Amino acid sequence: MNYSKKQGRHQFLEGGGEMGALIRAKDWASTPLGPLENWPQSLQTTLGIVLHSQFPMFLWWAPELISFYNDAYRPSLGDNGKHPDILGMRAEEAWPEIWDIIKPLIDTVLLEGKAVWSEDALVPIYRNGKIEDVYWTFSYSPVIDESGNIAGVLVTCMETTDKIRTRIKLEESAEKLHFAVEAAELGTWDYSPQTHKFSANERLKSWFGMSSADDPDLSDALNAIAGEDRNRVKAAIQRSLEYSSGGCYSIDYTIIHPSTKEKIIVQARGKAFFNENKEAIRFNGTVQDVTEQVKANKRLEESEKRFRNVADSAPVLIWMSDVNKRSYFFN
Repeated sequence: MNYSKKQGRHQFLEGGGEMGALIRAKDWASTPLGPLENWPQSLQTTLGIVLHSQFPMFLWWAPELISFYNDAYRPSLGDNGKHPDILGMRAEEAWPEIWDIIKPLIDTVLLEGKAVWSEDALVPIYRNGKIEDVYWTFSYSPVIDESGNIAGVLVTCMETTDKIRTRIKLEESAEKLHFAVEAAELGTWDYSPQTHKFSANERLKSWFGMSSADDPDLSDALNAIAGEDRNRVKAAIQRSLEYSSGGCYSIDYTIIHPSTKEKIIVQARGKAFFNENKEAIRFNGTVQDVTEQVKANKRLEESEKRFRNVADSAPVLIWMSDVNKRSYFFN
């Protein structure tokens, strides 16, 4: 593409979208760059690349670091902010809120001729009427003029704010879930029916006598279940992995630690997930130690049974009232 043949028509600006039109309409004679007709070929060529790119780009040119950007970069400036005022403005005046961040990067490019790159960097900017935390993945690279000197800094960038916010929310959700699991003293598991990969947290591994260093195996977990419960648990798992079951899993059973032989009663709750072919692709859930609760319920049942036996054998009427003012009579 040869722009020099039609400099009078500013061909390098044609097809440059909104920013091409704004550059064409601006009075550049009053700026350090001077009239468009006098711009060096290197600037025209670089601007032509920037304006016709669908990737967000920014250009600082000349010792004054005059600002240019393309339509793809425009959305990141938001509303009620810098657009279109910073077009043709010196970098230090255009970006005062982040000058201490970007000036060292610009100097690295201009003074050392080295490109710089950063991923998901926090660079707050003024937009939408306020300073906003904005994350960027960007590269600053030198632009060479006709004399072989570095005349500008080309910035290719992509805003990653939405990605980072989503990641932060996921991390916060994971942290809350971890806190809830720890507070409830739950064991957790995750199983892939297709790859047979099984994973569990340290609490569940401890209950089932699994090594914390090794990847657990589902068969190891099943072997730790009391013999009288094992087949029942296997059947419940198999049923949950069938699409017609809705994937629901709920069962109580006893675990016998393979080394200490200690017994605990657990309550397991889980859910299987299916693909479009109605095949189970994931099965996960929680396990809770309910040993003390079961023992307490059993003691209560035995106490009530003994009381009823006494009441049934008593020759007089026995009356009892609970805190809800309900009355019970035993003959």
